[in-house]
Amino acid sequence: MNIILNKKENGNLKENEVLIELQYSNKNLNLQSLINYISNYELNCQNKVIVLNDSYELLEIKSEDIIMFYSDKKFNYCKTKNEYYKIRSKLYELEKANKNFIRISKSCIVNMKHIEKFDISETGKIVVKLDDCTEQVVSRRKTGNIMKYLDDRRI
Repeated sequence: MNIILNKKENGNLKENEVLIELQYSNKNLNLQSLINYISNYELNCQNKVIVLNDSYELLEIKSEDIIMFYSDKKFNYCKTKNEYYKIRSKLYELEKANKNFIRISKSCIVNMKHIEKFDISETGKIVVKLDDCTEQVVSRRKTGNIMKYLDDRRI
Protein backbone atom coordinates (compact mmCIF):
# COMPACT_ATOMS: atom_id res chain seq x y z
CA MET A 1 0.00 0.00 0.00
CA ASN A 2 1.35 3.42 -0.94
CA ILE A 3 0.53 6.12 1.63
CA ILE A 4 0.58 9.82 0.79
CA LEU A 5 0.54 12.00 3.90
CA ASN A 6 -0.59 15.64 3.82
CA LYS A 7 -0.15 17.66 7.02
CA LYS A 8 -2.21 20.75 7.70
CA GLU A 9 -2.33 22.76 10.92
CA ASN A 10 -5.80 23.36 12.37
CA GLY A 11 -6.15 26.01 15.08
CA ASN A 12 -9.61 24.73 16.07
CA LEU A 13 -8.25 21.45 17.47
CA LYS A 14 -7.19 21.01 21.07
CA GLU A 15 -3.51 20.56 21.93
CA ASN A 16 -3.72 16.76 22.09
CA GLU A 17 -6.14 16.22 19.16
CA VAL A 18 -5.43 15.06 15.62
CA LEU A 19 -8.00 14.93 12.83
CA ILE A 20 -7.44 12.14 10.32
CA GLU A 21 -9.36 12.00 7.06
CA LEU A 22 -8.82 8.96 4.87
CA GLN A 23 -9.29 9.08 1.11
CA TYR A 24 -8.92 5.77 -0.66
CA SER A 25 -9.67 3.85 -3.80
CA ASN A 26 -12.60 1.44 -3.63
CA LYS A 27 -10.17 -1.24 -4.82
CA ASN A 28 -7.98 -0.88 -1.69
CA LEU A 29 -8.65 -3.84 0.60
CA ASN A 30 -5.74 -3.23 3.03
CA LEU A 31 -7.25 -0.11 4.55
CA GLN A 32 -8.77 -1.84 7.57
CA SER A 33 -5.35 -2.75 9.00
CA LEU A 34 -4.32 0.93 8.85
CA ILE A 35 -7.57 1.99 10.56
CA ASN A 36 -7.01 -0.61 13.30
CA TYR A 37 -3.45 0.60 13.84
CA ILE A 38 -4.55 4.24 14.14
CA SER A 39 -7.44 3.32 16.46
CA ASN A 40 -5.12 1.40 18.77
CA TYR A 41 -2.42 4.09 18.77
CA GLU A 42 -3.81 5.83 21.85
CA LEU A 43 -4.07 2.52 23.71
CA ASN A 44 -0.43 1.78 22.91
CA CYS A 45 0.62 5.23 24.17
CA GLN A 46 -0.99 4.49 27.53
CA ASN A 47 1.76 1.96 28.26
CA LYS A 48 4.29 4.70 28.62
CA VAL A 49 6.88 5.06 31.31
CA ILE A 50 6.48 7.57 34.12
CA VAL A 51 9.63 9.13 35.51
CA LEU A 52 9.44 9.62 39.26
CA ASN A 53 11.75 11.63 41.43
CA ASP A 54 12.32 9.28 44.40
CA SER A 55 14.35 11.21 46.94
CA TYR A 56 17.61 11.69 45.03
CA GLU A 57 17.04 9.25 42.16
CA LEU A 58 15.05 9.44 38.93
CA LEU A 59 13.15 6.20 38.38
CA GLU A 60 11.37 4.96 35.28
CA ILE A 61 8.28 2.94 36.11
CA LYS A 62 5.78 1.59 33.60
CA SER A 63 2.43 3.24 34.22
CA GLU A 64 0.72 -0.17 34.12
CA ASP A 65 2.80 -1.26 37.16
CA ILE A 66 1.63 1.64 39.32
CA ILE A 67 -1.28 0.74 41.59
CA MET A 68 -1.79 4.17 43.13
CA PHE A 69 -0.36 7.49 44.17
CA TYR A 70 -1.23 8.75 47.62
CA SER A 71 -0.38 11.34 50.24
CA ASP A 72 0.46 10.55 53.82
CA LYS A 73 0.99 13.52 56.07
CA LYS A 74 3.07 15.94 53.99
CA PHE A 75 4.69 13.46 51.59
CA ASN A 76 3.49 11.81 48.38
CA TYR A 77 4.09 8.17 47.52
CA CYS A 78 3.83 5.84 44.55
CA LYS A 79 2.79 2.25 45.22
CA THR A 80 3.56 -0.65 42.89
CA LYS A 81 2.99 -4.34 43.64
CA ASN A 82 6.50 -4.73 45.06
CA GLU A 83 7.58 -1.30 46.23
CA TYR A 84 6.67 2.05 47.74
CA TYR A 85 8.43 5.17 46.49
CA LYS A 86 8.51 8.53 48.20
CA ILE A 87 8.08 11.04 45.38
CA ARG A 88 8.34 14.78 44.97
CA SER A 89 5.63 15.16 42.32
CA LYS A 90 2.32 16.79 43.18
CA LEU A 91 -0.79 14.60 42.96
CA TYR A 92 -2.56 16.95 40.56
CA GLU A 93 0.39 16.57 38.15
CA LEU A 94 0.29 12.78 38.41
CA GLU A 95 -3.46 12.69 37.86
CA LYS A 96 -2.88 14.05 34.34
CA ALA A 97 -0.04 11.62 33.54
CA ASN A 98 -2.31 8.90 32.15
CA LYS A 99 -5.99 8.45 31.35
CA ASN A 100 -6.02 5.25 33.40
CA PHE A 101 -5.55 7.15 36.65
CA ILE A 102 -8.62 8.41 38.50
CA ARG A 103 -8.68 10.55 41.60
CA ILE A 104 -10.83 9.04 44.34
CA SER A 105 -10.00 11.47 47.15
CA LYS A 106 -7.89 14.50 47.95
CA SER A 107 -5.03 12.20 48.91
CA CYS A 108 -5.37 9.22 46.54
CA ILE A 109 -5.23 8.51 42.79
CA VAL A 110 -5.71 4.90 41.65
CA ASN A 111 -4.86 3.13 38.43
CA MET A 112 -8.14 1.85 36.96
CA LYS A 113 -6.36 -1.21 35.59
CA HIS A 114 -5.68 -2.38 39.16
CA ILE A 115 -9.25 -2.01 40.42
CA GLU A 116 -10.85 -5.37 41.15
CA LYS A 117 -14.22 -4.02 42.19
CA PHE A 118 -16.20 -1.15 43.62
CA ASP A 119 -18.05 -1.95 46.83
CA ILE A 120 -21.15 0.24 47.10
CA SER A 121 -22.94 -1.90 49.70
CA GLU A 122 -22.78 0.75 52.39
CA THR A 123 -25.13 3.68 51.74
CA GLY A 124 -23.34 6.81 50.59
CA LYS A 125 -19.92 5.16 50.64
CA ILE A 126 -17.86 3.62 47.85
CA VAL A 127 -14.87 1.42 48.62
CA VAL A 128 -12.38 0.64 45.84
CA LYS A 129 -10.85 -2.82 46.17
CA LEU A 130 -7.50 -3.10 44.40
CA ASP A 131 -5.75 -6.19 43.06
CA ASP A 132 -3.07 -5.99 45.76
CA CYS A 133 -5.77 -6.74 48.40
CA THR A 134 -5.94 -3.16 49.66
CA GLU A 135 -9.01 -0.95 49.91
CA GLN A 136 -9.40 2.78 49.47
CA VAL A 137 -12.48 4.81 50.35
CA VAL A 138 -13.84 7.25 47.78
CA SER A 139 -14.40 10.69 49.29
CA ARG A 140 -17.89 12.22 49.19
CA ARG A 141 -16.64 14.91 46.78
CA LYS A 142 -15.41 12.30 44.28
CA THR A 143 -18.43 9.97 44.55
CA GLY A 144 -20.17 11.73 41.64
CA ASN A 145 -17.10 11.29 39.40
CA ILE A 146 -16.85 7.60 40.27
CA MET A 147 -20.58 7.03 39.66
CA LYS A 148 -20.25 8.76 36.26
CA TYR A 149 -17.24 6.55 35.47
CA LEU A 150 -19.26 3.44 36.38
CA ASP A 151 -22.37 4.61 34.47
CA ASP A 152 -20.27 5.18 31.32
CA ARG A 153 -19.13 1.56 31.47
CA ARG A 154 -22.45 -0.01 32.45
CA ILE A 155 -23.96 -2.51 30.02
